[in-house]
Amino acid sequence: MRLPLAITLALLATQAQATGLEDAMNRYPPLIIGANTDPVAGPVAPRACPPAGSVVEQKGAPAFEYLGASSKNPNLCHLRLGPDTVDAWYGIWLTSWPGADQAYPALTRAMQRGTGAIEAFDTVMSPGYAYHDVIRNEGVETINLLGAKYQALKISHYREGFEGNTYRSVSTIWKDIPSGLLIYGTYQHISGTPELDDPLIPTRIAPQLTNQPAPSAR
Repeated sequence: MRLPLAITLALLATQAQATGLEDAMNRYPPLIIGANTDPVAGPVAPRACPPAGSVVEQKGAPAFEYLGASSKNPNLCHLRLGPDTVDAWYGIWLTSWPGADQAYPALTRAMQRGTGAIEAFDTVMSPGYAYHDVIRNEGVETINLLGAKYQALKISHYREGFEGNTYRSVSTIWKDIPSGLLIYGTYQHISGTPELDDPLIPTRIAPQLTNQPAPSAR
């Protein structure tokens, strides 16, 4: 039976998009395990949301002031960024950002599957702003910041435009395992626009912990 032309075209477009997403995954810069990073075969479970009262102040940008987890979902974190109060999955991906519904399960699976796990999805914001989003678990890294040593899960995000969009970038964040705080972040622009200036360089890390050890001084 011959399918109607509209359905045939829709199927071809879906197949092409799926192939493009797979190609983007293959173009993701390769994983390099650093000297201070431990690959982990199974799940890594950093605290999903930092306790209320935790703060990370950063250079040149508003502080992250954590307000605790949502009563609707323990993986949804309330936080204040400057004058704004926002929600973010694991404190990483704001619910107001395009792709949030896909990013939440992708982040969950990447953390559950261990080092090297890759999850991918497409985010279409508007004509000319379509992206392949790829998230990778990069292991547990010992990172020294502000005179203290932290054990953090390292997660990178590769974004590649499609349908005429030439944008490419890699963003990486470090999520402290005991506290759940985002303690460091980098941004690498590869091509296209916008060229963001969006690292997370902490100037003060103040977890509000209960029954958990504080980071050790160097």
